[in-house]
Amino acid sequence: MRTNALSTLSFWNTPRIGVARMQADMAKANQEIVTGRFADVGLALGSRTGLAVGLRQTSAELTALREGNDAATLRLGTTQAVLKQMQGGADATLTALIGTPQDQRVAVLKDMAANQLVSLTALLNTAAGGQFVFGGTRAGEAPVTAYATTPASPAKSAVDAAFRAAFGIGQDDPSAAAITPTAMASFLDGPVFRDLFDAAGWSATWSKAGTAPLTSRISLSETTQTSVSANAPALRKLAMAYVMASSLGAENLSAEARGVLTERVAGLLGEASRGLVTLQADLGRSQGAITEANTRLDAQKTLLQSQIGQMEGVDQAEAKTRVDRLSTQVQISYALTAQLRQLNLVNYL
Repeated sequence: MRTNALSTLSFWNTPRIGVARMQADMAKANQEIVTGRFADVGLALGSRTGLAVGLRQTSAELTALREGNDAATLRLGTTQAVLKQMQGGADATLTALIGTPQDQRVAVLKDMAANQLVSLTALLNTAAGGQFVFGGTRAGEAPVTAYATTPASPAKSAVDAAFRAAFGIGQDDPSAAAITPTAMASFLDGPVFRDLFDAAGWSATWSKAGTAPLTSRISLSETTQTSVSANAPALRKLAMAYVMASSLGAENLSAEARGVLTERVAGLLGEASRGLVTLQADLGRSQGAITEANTRLDAQKTLLQSQIGQMEGVDQAEAKTRVDRLSTQVQISYALTAQLRQLNLVNYL
């Protein structure tokens, strides 16, 4: 018969191996207490792991949509406030134009329109959340160039050139008094001036904005418009009205030609104001759609979290019990190891 040799070293190492295993189990149990889910989801769920991963991916997508909706809501709110301010300016200018006697309109209208034009270009360059809200699909850069600058802006140069091409003189020339009402009407309604404010002319001299407004995905199956482009017709008409009133030398025109000019300005201001109301209504519908989408997203995410919890969730009280039990076993193992270290032949000689 043969007996295997036993050494003090083998006695010492046996509890040490058990302690390492128990410490690993304690780490997993502590992680489960903190996170509330299995430390090793794949091991615990087996073939159902793929379903859990899919649920988590969908939940992450819902979270991303919700965050995107928050950004879109900020952009829409800012845009609505700016459009309302623009509409207020247009209505105030129109009220001043209509309520001022004919012989006093030029002085009042020119300064007021010039100030409103400066305000309009500044408002069109409004930014929110690091993006220009009227930039359309080019939200990373300021959409509109200021009109009254030194040297003259491309837009101002184009207006001056159009006036000179039509009448052979500049707006500040006193001989502009000889311009007939018919000639002024032909200029204001004709292609030379109007083309400066159509889509192509506006983009060439005024705007760097993308023509298409931003469209955002607000739910898993729904998109909506969440911005207004500076190239919108209502904004171009508003700029045209202000340019007519402030930059065509109305003070040098005859009373009859001036009447034609103010009539066109009043018409454009009314059209622009109605267009601004329509833009605000469209954005209001988008805001309502986002609010409803957020309600659905929150409900969907709550349901998914419940399903994920049922699959991956652990009993944290049971995990705490395991930690306590393992901690006790580790302490016992340490005590046993200390006793084994005292075993040597010297103690028995």
